[in-house]
Amino acid sequence: MLCKTDIARRFTRALPSYAQNAPAQTQIAGKLLTLLKQQFSGEAACALEIGCGSGIYSDLLQSNLPVREWHVNDLSTACEAWVSAHRFLGGDIETLALNTQYDLITSSSTFQWLAEPAALLRKLNACLNTGGILAFSTFTPENLFQIKSLTGAGLDYPTEQEWRRLLLNCGFHVCHTESESLTLHFDSPLAVLQHLKYTGVTATQKQMWTKSRMQHFAEAYRNRYATDGRYPLTYTPLYIVAQKPLNTP
Repeated sequence: MLCKTDIARRFTRALPSYAQNAPAQTQIAGKLLTLLKQQFSGEAACALEIGCGSGIYSDLLQSNLPVREWHVNDLSTACEAWVSAHRFLGGDIETLALNTQYDLITSSSTFQWLAEPAALLRKLNACLNTGGILAFSTFTPENLFQIKSLTGAGLDYPTEQEWRRLLLNCGFHVCHTESESLTLHFDSPLAVLQHLKYTGVTATQKQMWTKSRMQHFAEAYRNRYATDGRYPLTYTPLYIVAQKPLNTP
């Protein structure tokens, strides 16, 4: 079971270092915006971003979409100081009361942290206007496979087919799904772990990194994955754009 308190604490700690250590997440945000613009046209009265973090995706959204009023949310209330918006909604989106109707709800690299995806999708459907768009990125089960294979730690990600089924069951029409693989390369196993720490991704880690554990991890990473002295780390983003159907009562 995910501990949202631990997630919030680790992402709050990572805020100052996030942007300069998140090339994959930055690329994912740009790709999601491109896909969103293909489905979302016209001007929106009000839109919601879930999981705004340090504002990488927020800046792209607000610079490129004709939305009159932006609401942003994050589990970490410290993010309010990092993002410019008309309204900041601090707290867990799964339990937060949403009393606004939106034309657009979007989220980049956040939905993998949900405890009950179906319950949230039903809630988001209820606060979307008819014809409204839900666009988000998450990750496939192969995400960060190098880390999971060596440590056993990681999230359980729904497959693309499972997300499609969830969305349909929660009243959405699925407009587009797409996945890809993004591999970063580092100079050492320690640099891989530092990258994960500086982007808050270690929120699932419960064990301490002792000297002996680090040595074992580095040796295993080198033997299994190193190529020409470089250490790969693979993200596998999944992009989904859905709509609340026009014929919804």
